[in-house]
Formats: sequence, structure tokens, C-alpha cells
Amino acid sequence: MVNFKHVLRAAVFPCAILLFLAAMPAAQAQFTLSAGPLEPSSVDPGGSATSILTLTYGTTFTGTVDLTCAVTSSTITSDLPACEVSPLSETASSLPSLTITTSGSTPPGTYQVAITGTSGSTSVSTTLYVNVADLQQDYTISVYPPTAIPSPVVAGSTATSMVTVAPIGGYTGTVTLSCLSVTPVVTGAPVCSFTPTATLKVTGGTPPNTTLTLTTFTTVTNPPSSFLNRSRRMFYALWLGIPSLAFVGLGAAGKRSRKLLGIFLLIAIAAGLFLVPACGNNSSNSAANQITPNNTYTFTLTGSDLKGLGPSSTSEATVTLTVTTPK
Repeated sequence: MVNFKHVLRAAVFPCAILLFLAAMPAAQAQFTLSAGPLEPSSVDPGGSATSILTLTYGTTFTGTVDLTCAVTSSTITSDLPACEVSPLSETASSLPSLTITTSGSTPPGTYQVAITGTSGSTSVSTTLYVNVADLQQDYTISVYPPTAIPSPVVAGSTATSMVTVAPIGGYTGTVTLSCLSVTPVVTGAPVCSFTPTATLKVTGGTPPNTTLTLTTFTTVTNPPSSFLNRSRRMFYALWLGIPSLAFVGLGAAGKRSRKLLGIFLLIAIAAGLFLVPACGNNSSNSAANQITPNNTYTFTLTGSDLKGLGPSSTSEATVTLTVTTPK
């Protein structure tokens, strides 16, 4: 008699092995795809916009991801903008970008841009929207990522982000970046700088960028002891008092030559000019005596070109940084 229990077991085991092996490629192909905002989000006919793409991989992913893009519109069917992803094949160590290019005859309107990543049988997509319109010549400033890296940082460390100046409506010019404000306003707040330069030339091609560096503080210098300060003041007072006594003596001796009085007067003036700086309070290291307090700081960026034209944007370009106390 046939033992159906043994037959069932013999059939189930190979099936389980096949299912396990079939699931392995899917696990290896795990990844996500996201797109940063298009800069600028609106372009003049004939202009272009760019976006930074981010691929996040599973811990077991070892393959490559092929990237494609497509532009569509629900109302416009002629002369659509063109899109390009570079490079087309991505590994876990690369950073792709998307470029949208329009022509002078591209009709105004809103266009949908779909970006798709494919690896084996796995495919993921993300969507952006670009607006084409006749724009006034200007520029926008954007910061990516909006939270400086790394964050949080320990006081005394630095963090960075990327600042991009994108033209609007065929704008060309030279834009100088600066940090307009930092909040909250506290003693020892972080400061910003731009590397390699704060001045960017906008030519109408690929939007230029520079690195924004946020610097925090943790340096403490010990002020001179009060005893030493008192000793110095007594010494200076003694030397300044000697010419005074000389004046009194010369004034009492009326028959002395006034020429001698003039010599002492010059000596007194010279001594005063030489010693007065040392009498003041030495505060040159006051900025270095501050530790950046624990807080989350927000920097607002701005820019100005040679004509004094500021950035045109519906929202301010900002970047945040969280600071913690050294252990």
C-alpha cells in the first residue's frame, strides 16, 4: 500500500527549497529610489533644471540599478521637455542626477517626470513636476540636504551642506552668497563659510554650487590672574607718576630753563602712548572663550549679484544644525 504521508513529505520539501531559492534574488534586489527637488522648479522655455537622485540599498544588495526617465503631460503633446539620467547604471557607491531640458518652442505648462530604477525583476519609481513658463530673469538659492551633515555634531566640530544657485528665465551673472541670519541668537552660535568660494558665476548652463560649512566652538582660554593684572597696573602707575613729579619740580624752579621742561613733557607723552595699551583689558580672545550651547540652529542664506539683485524664491533657503555638548 502506498504511504501517502511519505509521498506528501517528499513533495513538500523540494517545493520549499525552490520557493526559498526563488525568494533570494528579490531580497538581493531590495532598494528604494528618491529624487531631490528640481532646481529650479520653474524654467523658461529653453532652460533646464536638475535633481539629485538617491538610491538606498538593502544590506544584501550587490547588483546594479538601471535608471530611466520619461516626461509626460496631461494637456500638452508637442515638443515635450527632454530628460536624462547620468549615469544610467548605478551601484551602491555612486550618486546619479537627473537633468530636464526644454527648447525655445516648449509650450508653457506643468510636466510630470517619472524616474524608474530597475534591478532584475524589481522596479521602483518616483515622480517630479517641472513648470515651464515665461519667467523674469532671476535666480534661486537652494540648500541640499536641508540638514547639515553630520547632524547632530559635538560642539567644536563642523558640518556641511551643498548650496546651488540656479538661473531663472535665462539669467546670467555673478552671485555672492552670505548667511543672512542664524537663530537662536546666542553667544558662541555657529558661524558659516563657503568653500571654495562664496561667489558663483551663473552662465545659464549647469547651475553652479559650493560647499557651506557650519563651524561650532569649544575652545576655552584662561584669562590672566587678577594678581598679575594688579601688579602690572601698579608698575605702570609708578612710571607714569615719575614725569608728574618732574613737572612739579620744574614748575617750582622758576629760574630753570623752559627748554628742560619741554624735554620732560615729550618724555611723558611718549611713555603714556607706550604704556596705555597695556593698561586696558585684554579682550582679543573673548570670542574664543565661548562654547556653542546645545541647540538646533537655523541659518538663512541670501545672495546678491553685481547689480544688487537678490534671489527670487517662494521660500527662504535655510539649513539646520543640531549641536550637543562634548562628553
